[in-house]
Amino acid sequence: MKFLKWLGIILFSLLALFLIIPLFLPASFHVERSTIIERPVDIVFQAAIDMNQRAQWDPWIEMEPDVEMDVTMTPEIIGSGYSWEGEIIGEGKITIQEFVPNSRIKSEIEFIAPQSMKSDVLWNFEEHEKGTKTTWAFEGELAYPVEKWFGLFMDKSMGPQFEKGLKNFKDFVESQPVLRGKTGEIKEETFDGLMAITMKEECPKNKLNGKMIEMYSSLLRYLKTNNEEIAGFPLAFYHESETVGNVILECGLPVSKELEGTEKIKFTELPKSNVLVASHFGHFNSVETTYKALREYIAENNIEITGTPWEMYLTDPMKEPDQSKWETKIFFPIN
Repeated sequence: MKFLKWLGIILFSLLALFLIIPLFLPASFHVERSTIIERPVDIVFQAAIDMNQRAQWDPWIEMEPDVEMDVTMTPEIIGSGYSWEGEIIGEGKITIQEFVPNSRIKSEIEFIAPQSMKSDVLWNFEEHEKGTKTTWAFEGELAYPVEKWFGLFMDKSMGPQFEKGLKNFKDFVESQPVLRGKTGEIKEETFDGLMAITMKEECPKNKLNGKMIEMYSSLLRYLKTNNEEIAGFPLAFYHESETVGNVILECGLPVSKELEGTEKIKFTELPKSNVLVASHFGHFNSVETTYKALREYIAENNIEITGTPWEMYLTDPMKEPDQSKWETKIFFPIN
């Protein structure tokens, strides 16, 4: 009897400790790892946010290469993600909820099987003298009492996978060739004109890519709200700024009819005009090589420019991972 009594006391004490100690344990967890990737921040951001490339470096997918995956990419990025279902890594999905271009990505990850759980996945990007400091993090709430106990070991159990994933991601990004781009045939032709909705904002030249993502996302949301579709390829104008190092960026999406717009979004008509045009093939960062070729052609042939040049983006980088196939048409209005 004494044995049973003491056994009961011990079991009761252990149960009490199991229930009491979690009252003082953290109600949330945060696991993160960082690395330096020797590439510009916009290239690193693009690779991280492109779910089509996830299988190239994800450490969990690496555990089960034949896992069934379904990738979703939305034009506005929000809502993009992928789902998976496998024998080893179970079932779940991840969905992008927020992003700040070239700075931050926040996604929700939902584990469906073998156990149910929702958490946040965070990416942060900072310019670094050697490239981009990239931080990958996983955080969420811990239910009382069992998950709070597991929270004590979360960093130790998940940290190595995050380290492996970041190494894979770093190797993947740095393995991509640094493309200088190439220029297609330079031609003089007639531009038929188009209607578009546009946004205009001044920003530093080294922040252009991030600002463009932000502005195009706003334009796409406007079209979606008004049940309208894009009637062509995205375009952008680069107007001169009085501030050194800045440019006035004007981004636009073609539309099929006149729209009312908002305080920031304007309806614009590009008239029919004569243009000098050439296609640039390569990453957007290398487009200056084609501008240089066009300016040399203009100088050699004594051509008069009659307005602000613009770019038209024929390739969606979210759908075409090969940067050498990214086509940007550059137009100079001429007499």
